Amino acid sequence: MYRYVITLGELKKLQTKGNVRLVDVREPESYTKGHIPGAESVPYSEEQTFLEKFQKTGVIVVCCDRGNLSAKVTLRMRKGGYPAYSLAGGYEGYKRFQK
Repeated sequence: MYRYVITLGELKKLQTKGNVRLVDVREPESYTKGHIPGAESVPYSEEQTFLEKFQKTGVIVVCCDRGNLSAKVTLRMRKGGYPAYSLAGGYEGYKRFQK
């Protein structure tokens, strides 16, 4: 399940090249309290319309608090043909890296 994982350093390299979409799947309250710059909020609780918000082009990097939910979301997206990766460590890992 953890095959499609990307590090924060790899994410930053992809962001400089463009064509990457960073998606935060946490609930809006968590996103509002803090998120990785450039991340868009697409709560996983909106499961019925979740995948409709994405195209199968470019790279999608999914993040959550610590990486567990994003790994599950990534696997589901991959099965659907989406070029998705889970951000290792999630938002908590990002915060630790910033200190």
